[in-house]
Amino acid sequence: MARFYHRNMFVERPHEGVCVVRFVRADLRDQLDDSADADACALYQELFERSLADLREGQTVILNFGLVEQFPTAFYRCLLKIRELVTARHARLLLCRLSPEHEEIFRLFRGFDLFHVTNTEGRALHEATAGKEVARRVSPGNGRKGESC
Repeated sequence: MARFYHRNMFVERPHEGVCVVRFVRADLRDQLDDSADADACALYQELFERSLADLREGQTVILNFGLVEQFPTAFYRCLLKIRELVTARHARLLLCRLSPEHEEIFRLFRGFDLFHVTNTEGRALHEATAGKEVARRVSPGNGRKGESC
């Protein structure tokens, strides 16, 4: 299991193809830029470098918002940019541990229609790995027609 701590986030890779990002600051506004494109902000650049640059098809990124208190519009735009990149790479994005205030913002911006949100990181990890377990169990067999292992 690989773990990396950086300025604004803690990145962990608990399973093959799963990356968990935990934001470590309650207020990330100084890493966001209201006037610039989302991909130009420092937070997106750090997140891209640490967890999105090598993202491949079928992998999962989990963003844990447990410590985040401030959630400005620029942060939501950053999430939309992350979603765009993850979708383009045919990967999955799961969000977890949204506060009641975050949930209100998501309701206002219809974020629940765009993002898959779970209550806990454990649940997100379960969902990220459950599909892989099913894929392993439903193997194509040993290559002979009509037979399976």
